[in-house]
Amino acid sequence: MKKTGFVVLIAALLCCLPAQAQLGGLINKGKNAVNKAKEVKEKVDEEVKKVNGDVDFFYMDAHRGFYRAKTKKIVFDDLHKEGKRSGKNVIYTIEKNGDVTFDDGRKVGEVLDGGIVNCHSTSPYLTLAANGDVVMDGEVIGHIGDDGNVTMEGMSIGKAQGIDKQVAAYIYFGILFDKQGIATARAKIQEEKLRAEQERKQAEEARLKAAQEAEAKRAATASTSQSSGKKSNNTTTKKVQEWSIEKNGSRGFVDANGVVYNSSHKKIGQLPKGSGDIKDGSGSTIGRINSGDIYVRGNKVCTVTSGGSISVPGSNATVAEVHAGGRIDMKQNSKTLGYCDVRPYEWAVAIIFCDLFKF
Repeated sequence: MKKTGFVVLIAALLCCLPAQAQLGGLINKGKNAVNKAKEVKEKVDEEVKKVNGDVDFFYMDAHRGFYRAKTKKIVFDDLHKEGKRSGKNVIYTIEKNGDVTFDDGRKVGEVLDGGIVNCHSTSPYLTLAANGDVVMDGEVIGHIGDDGNVTMEGMSIGKAQGIDKQVAAYIYFGILFDKQGIATARAKIQEEKLRAEQERKQAEEARLKAAQEAEAKRAATASTSQSSGKKSNNTTTKKVQEWSIEKNGSRGFVDANGVVYNSSHKKIGQLPKGSGDIKDGSGSTIGRINSGDIYVRGNKVCTVTSGGSISVPGSNATVAEVHAGGRIDMKQNSKTLGYCDVRPYEWAVAIIFCDLFKF
């Protein structure tokens, strides 16, 4: 009986094998059908996007929605959480007359000729300048590049490539941010920049200190070797303090005596202590400093205040500033020209802003 039962069991298992093979085949066919349907859907979606002129926009690295150029609709990934449109995308529409309406029919803003954008019950709220600068209350608070890169305080906050710049300005600075949010974000970015600059400065100081210590050790070793068995009459010369220079990827140094060096520590210029001539590496006069004014070839090119503000002839308006850590930024677009944390400010400005030594 035991043997008979075993034979019956084996026969039953063998009978099941064809059925299992058929089931596996059906599962594979089902997977292939699903994948094919997915591919078809992706192609259809891509064609729909092309027809409607859909362009994606991102905040930081996160996808936030798309702009449908055909109907001038700004469609966010965010969904309504309640009401008649619960579960549906948040949508803004730019009407033919420039009015911006929310998806509940309310007028919430305006996109007008001349780069003017109005929203948050404020008119004018912001203006998009011809060069892509976003101006609010007379101050540049952001920029939209030709490549769709959206920046605030020089830091990229999003991408809107292919979207009209004025529409992008409304999305990023009128919807994603209000005035208070912009002020908070700018302050945070500035703090982060200052922190990064302080870390860079500390690292540079540590590097210079290590180099100075290594040089002092080498000099001491050489001196000891030369004066072995003899009484030394030599005295140690104190090394002159130096500050680093960074501009356009080039590096150099300027010391407390006003001597300017390139990255190989070759002398390439001389700055005066107080008012006086600025000279190149061969001793030829290339400029002059006179009580905050900097001249090149006899012409005044800029004036530097005791606080580090830089202006040019014909206007008292500040065009650039020396910030903490010796960072020199243009006022209009916050572009950083370079770094040189030296005093007086005239030295840093002559090196970085005037570029007298061609860094």
